[in-house]
Amino acid sequence: MKTKIITIITVFLAIFTIANFCYAAQLIPNDPDYGRQWYLKALNMPEVWGTQTGNNSVIVAVLDSGVDIAHPDLRDNIWVNRDEILGDNIDNDKNGFIDDGQGWDFVNSVSDPRPKFESDCFLTDTCSKEAIIHGTLVSGVIAAMGNNYYGTTGLAWNVKIMPLRVLDENGSGDTSNVLKAINYAVDNGANIINLSFVGDSYDSSLEKAIEQAYLKNVLVIAAAGNEGTDGHSVNMDFRKMYPVCSQGSAGENIIIGVAAVDQDNVLSKFSNYGSSCIDIAAPGENIYGPLYYADYSDFFNYFGGEYSGTSLAAPIVSGIGALIKSQKPTITSKEITDLILNNGDNIDAINPFFAGKLGKGLINPVKIFKSITSLSISGNLIKGSGEVVYYYGADGKRYAFPDRNTYFSWYANFSSVLTISDTDLAIITLGGIVNYRPGSLIKINSLPNVYAVTHNGILRWIKTEEIAKMLYGENWAILVRDVPDSFFINYKIGEAIETAASFSPTLEREQNITIDIDKELN
Repeated sequence: MKTKIITIITVFLAIFTIANFCYAAQLIPNDPDYGRQWYLKALNMPEVWGTQTGNNSVIVAVLDSGVDIAHPDLRDNIWVNRDEILGDNIDNDKNGFIDDGQGWDFVNSVSDPRPKFESDCFLTDTCSKEAIIHGTLVSGVIAAMGNNYYGTTGLAWNVKIMPLRVLDENGSGDTSNVLKAINYAVDNGANIINLSFVGDSYDSSLEKAIEQAYLKNVLVIAAAGNEGTDGHSVNMDFRKMYPVCSQGSAGENIIIGVAAVDQDNVLSKFSNYGSSCIDIAAPGENIYGPLYYADYSDFFNYFGGEYSGTSLAAPIVSGIGALIKSQKPTITSKEITDLILNNGDNIDAINPFFAGKLGKGLINPVKIFKSITSLSISGNLIKGSGEVVYYYGADGKRYAFPDRNTYFSWYANFSSVLTISDTDLAIITLGGIVNYRPGSLIKINSLPNVYAVTHNGILRWIKTEEIAKMLYGENWAILVRDVPDSFFINYKIGEAIETAASFSPTLEREQNITIDIDKELN
């Protein structure tokens, strides 16, 4: 028996205004309708585009109601199956699909992935205009061609859309087709899968397909659903919806669940929520973008709006995921997930009734890309406008040198210190302080003992002056550095050095050549 999945489309006709935002814009697209895409300014996308606008090697599979692959703002960003010879009625690439040059229609089992409907369906009330345009609009939010002096711009201007039709002209579909489309996307090179639909029936085979995509390093993003048509959206902690609430067999977070917020970052009245299913929130109201176009029926506009729904919040996250993949091609889907979630802005204060139910809050692409930039300086020495120098560890945190003596136990000079903005520095979590390099000699101010530093800040008391001379030479005393009592908490006391044969300062230094190694951060 087929399980129905209903497309989540909620349409609002409210007039919206565009606020004035202050941001360090680096690249503003010349597309004439960019001004109508308020959410791009709200997310400060021009600052991100100054770094990355998308790579055409990144593929986003859009499982939806079909995509207008001839749309002038999308056609150059539609995925092409280079291994297939169109029109020869042969499965050239032997993937089980004949002539699948630009995706597949799993509803009608044909190679044309565009929407399909009878020309008189509006008269007979057997189709939905919103359903027919839905897949094209979702694709446009992700990857409408930017900076081409035409129409709108997507989040990721240059990535490819793989159109896979799984919903019919009424926005309905079944899980068997969705399952097939997920498998097709994974097998044919998709990096990201966007699922802008929802249903209330659990299907283990669908969840298994999503888990297999996750295990094969494909990022899956799903809309929360728009059950709140009466102003009371669904708490999915009590009523699960799918595929957004899917999870791996071992409890892994195999899918990013996306809720919708309005222009004030307040949860949209229609949006479902819940701590067990929602990972992040994104703008989902008054979205303007590319529409399905035909010179008959009611499809005379290439662009339109304002449309709302969590089905439009999800592709915003997919677009940002595609930009991350473009910037770091070797990144894993889990790492993309972590970047998106770890850099979200907590919006519980303005959503008190949904505190803890909106995942990591509002997606923040600027913070994400600053975090990516920070990741590229791992192992470096950094500082802001102040005097404190930090070691940027392999764990993505910064470790402060408490004083000059500690610094010079590791480095000969300050020539390798990279100065970054205080804003970028603040984004990097403070992990603690750097201890003296292993092999160093220190003395805690309030204690009479002299200690040798070993791995990870463990101190070993040198019991006699004779042992100290044998290990460090006659002038060992001038090598001793005083450590304030306030920093003593960062060290641990280990076994005493009873004989010179039981400790080697040289070996300690050679075994701990970096702070990453010393702190076991690798």
